[in-house]
Amino acid sequence: MSKSKSKNRKQHKMLRQRKKGRGIAEQKNEVLGQLKMKRRLKNQLGAEVEFRNNNYSTEEKISDVVSQMIQPLLDRAESFEEEKNIVGMGVMAWNLGVIKTHKGEKEMIESLKAFRMKLPKEIIELMIEYVEIKCNDFGEYDQFIYDYEFTRINTHQNNLSVAYESVNV
Repeated sequence: MSKSKSKNRKQHKMLRQRKKGRGIAEQKNEVLGQLKMKRRLKNQLGAEVEFRNNNYSTEEKISDVVSQMIQPLLDRAESFEEEKNIVGMGVMAWNLGVIKTHKGEKEMIESLKAFRMKLPKEIIELMIEYVEIKCNDFGEYDQFIYDYEFTRINTHQNNLSVAYESVNV
Protein backbone atom coordinates (compact mmCIF):
# COMPACT_ATOMS: atom_id res chain seq x y z
CA MET A 1 0.00 0.00 0.00
CA SER A 2 1.36 3.40 -0.91
CA LYS A 3 1.96 6.11 1.66
CA SER A 4 -0.74 8.37 0.19
CA LYS A 5 -3.42 5.64 0.43
CA SER A 6 -2.44 4.92 4.00
CA LYS A 7 -2.52 8.62 4.81
CA ASN A 8 -5.95 8.99 3.15
CA ARG A 9 -7.33 6.09 5.17
CA LYS A 10 -6.02 7.58 8.40
CA GLN A 11 -7.54 10.96 7.55
CA HIS A 12 -10.86 9.33 6.65
CA LYS A 13 -10.84 7.40 9.95
CA MET A 14 -10.11 10.60 11.90
CA LEU A 15 -12.97 12.43 10.15
CA ARG A 16 -15.40 9.61 10.97
CA GLN A 17 -14.33 9.74 14.62
CA ARG A 18 -14.78 13.54 14.74
CA LYS A 19 -18.26 13.29 13.24
CA LYS A 20 -19.16 10.59 15.74
CA GLY A 21 -17.77 12.75 18.56
CA ARG A 22 -19.84 15.74 17.40
CA GLY A 23 -22.98 13.62 17.44
CA ILE A 24 -22.23 12.51 20.98
CA ALA A 25 -21.56 16.12 22.03
CA GLU A 26 -24.88 17.23 20.53
CA GLN A 27 -26.73 14.47 22.40
CA LYS A 28 -24.99 15.37 25.68
CA ASN A 29 -25.81 19.04 25.19
CA GLU A 30 -29.47 18.25 24.49
CA VAL A 31 -29.66 16.15 27.66
CA LEU A 32 -27.89 18.88 29.67
CA GLY A 33 -30.34 21.46 28.30
CA GLN A 34 -33.26 19.31 29.35
CA LEU A 35 -31.78 18.79 32.83
CA LYS A 36 -31.32 22.54 33.30
CA MET A 37 -34.90 23.18 32.20
CA LYS A 38 -36.16 20.41 34.49
CA ARG A 39 -34.37 21.91 37.52
CA ARG A 40 -35.58 25.41 36.71
CA LEU A 41 -39.19 24.28 36.28
CA LYS A 42 -39.05 22.19 39.46
CA ASN A 43 -37.90 25.28 41.40
CA GLN A 44 -40.64 27.42 39.86
CA LEU A 45 -43.48 24.91 40.13
CA GLY A 46 -42.39 23.13 43.28
CA ALA A 47 -43.07 19.78 41.63
CA GLU A 48 -41.23 17.27 39.50
CA VAL A 49 -41.61 17.80 35.75
CA GLU A 50 -41.68 14.89 33.33
CA PHE A 51 -40.35 15.36 29.82
CA ARG A 52 -41.74 13.26 27.03
CA ASN A 53 -39.56 12.96 23.98
CA ASN A 54 -42.22 12.68 21.33
CA ASN A 55 -40.12 13.88 18.42
CA TYR A 56 -40.33 10.79 16.29
CA SER A 57 -38.22 10.62 13.16
CA THR A 58 -41.17 11.68 10.99
CA GLU A 59 -41.90 14.67 13.19
CA GLU A 60 -39.88 17.87 13.09
CA LYS A 61 -38.39 19.00 16.38
CA ILE A 62 -39.91 22.27 17.55
CA SER A 63 -36.44 23.51 18.49
CA ASP A 64 -35.33 22.94 14.88
CA VAL A 65 -38.39 24.76 13.51
CA VAL A 66 -37.79 27.76 15.80
CA SER A 67 -34.12 27.78 14.75
CA GLN A 68 -35.18 27.68 11.11
CA MET A 69 -37.54 30.62 11.67
CA ILE A 70 -34.82 32.85 13.18
CA GLN A 71 -31.90 31.60 11.07
CA PRO A 72 -31.57 34.83 9.03
CA LEU A 73 -30.95 36.73 12.27
CA LEU A 74 -28.64 34.06 13.69
CA ASP A 75 -26.51 34.23 10.53
CA ARG A 76 -25.80 37.90 11.25
CA ALA A 77 -24.97 37.46 14.96
CA GLU A 78 -21.40 38.33 15.88
CA SER A 79 -21.22 36.60 19.27
CA PHE A 80 -22.82 33.85 21.30
CA GLU A 81 -24.48 36.52 23.49
CA GLU A 82 -26.16 38.00 20.42
CA GLU A 83 -27.31 34.52 19.38
CA LYS A 84 -28.80 33.96 22.87
CA ASN A 85 -30.69 37.25 22.63
CA ILE A 86 -31.98 36.36 19.16
CA VAL A 87 -33.16 32.95 20.37
CA GLY A 88 -34.95 34.58 23.32
CA MET A 89 -36.68 37.04 21.00
CA GLY A 90 -37.53 34.19 18.60
CA VAL A 91 -39.14 32.12 21.36
CA MET A 92 -41.18 35.13 22.48
CA ALA A 93 -42.27 35.80 18.88
CA TRP A 94 -43.13 32.10 18.47
CA ASN A 95 -45.37 32.15 21.55
CA LEU A 96 -46.99 35.44 20.55
CA GLY A 97 -47.71 33.83 17.15
CA VAL A 98 -49.39 30.89 18.87
CA ILE A 99 -51.47 33.31 20.95
CA LYS A 100 -52.42 35.30 17.84
CA THR A 101 -53.41 32.15 15.95
CA HIS A 102 -55.55 30.70 18.74
CA LYS A 103 -56.83 33.74 20.64
CA GLY A 104 -56.63 36.54 18.11
CA GLU A 105 -54.67 39.71 17.49
CA LYS A 106 -56.19 41.58 20.44
CA GLU A 107 -54.99 38.97 22.95
CA MET A 108 -51.54 38.93 21.33
CA ILE A 109 -51.27 42.73 21.68
CA GLU A 110 -52.33 42.48 25.33
CA SER A 111 -49.59 39.90 25.91
CA LEU A 112 -47.07 42.09 24.13
CA LYS A 113 -47.86 45.10 26.35
CA ALA A 114 -46.03 43.45 29.24
CA PHE A 115 -42.78 43.74 27.26
CA ARG A 116 -43.20 47.25 25.87
CA MET A 117 -41.62 49.01 28.85
CA LYS A 118 -38.74 46.56 29.13
CA LEU A 119 -37.63 46.25 25.50
CA PRO A 120 -36.48 48.87 22.98
CA LYS A 121 -38.97 49.84 20.27
CA GLU A 122 -36.77 48.27 17.53
CA ILE A 123 -36.85 44.88 19.28
CA ILE A 124 -40.65 45.07 19.68
CA GLU A 125 -40.99 45.86 15.96
CA LEU A 126 -38.66 42.99 15.04
CA MET A 127 -40.61 40.66 17.30
CA ILE A 128 -43.90 41.66 15.64
CA GLU A 129 -42.29 41.01 12.24
CA TYR A 130 -41.33 37.51 13.45
CA VAL A 131 -44.82 36.92 14.86
CA GLU A 132 -46.06 37.41 11.30
CA ILE A 133 -43.41 35.03 9.96
CA LYS A 134 -44.46 32.46 12.59
CA CYS A 135 -48.15 32.81 11.66
CA ASN A 136 -47.59 32.80 7.89
CA ASP A 137 -44.80 30.26 7.46
CA PHE A 138 -45.10 28.07 10.56
CA GLY A 139 -48.81 28.38 11.36
CA GLU A 140 -49.37 24.63 11.46
CA TYR A 141 -47.32 24.38 14.67
CA ASP A 142 -49.41 25.09 17.76
CA GLN A 143 -46.83 24.30 20.45
CA PHE A 144 -46.47 26.92 23.19
CA ILE A 145 -42.88 27.01 24.46
CA TYR A 146 -42.79 27.40 28.22
CA ASP A 147 -39.04 26.99 28.67
CA TYR A 148 -35.91 26.70 26.58
CA GLU A 149 -32.16 26.26 26.95
CA PHE A 150 -29.65 27.51 24.41
CA THR A 151 -26.12 26.18 24.87
CA ARG A 152 -22.83 26.24 23.00
CA ILE A 153 -21.47 22.92 21.73
CA ASN A 154 -18.32 24.33 20.16
CA THR A 155 -17.23 27.42 18.24
CA HIS A 156 -19.36 26.42 15.24
CA GLN A 157 -22.40 24.75 16.81
CA ASN A 158 -25.07 25.56 19.36
CA ASN A 159 -27.98 23.56 20.71
CA LEU A 160 -31.53 24.71 21.39
CA SER A 161 -33.73 22.55 23.62
CA VAL A 162 -37.35 23.53 24.20
CA ALA A 163 -40.06 22.40 26.56
CA TYR A 164 -43.49 22.93 25.05
CA GLU A 165 -47.10 21.98 25.22
CA SER A 166 -49.55 21.79 22.35
CA VAL A 167 -52.39 24.27 22.56
CA ASN A 168 -55.80 22.63 22.82
CA VAL A 169 -58.28 24.27 20.47
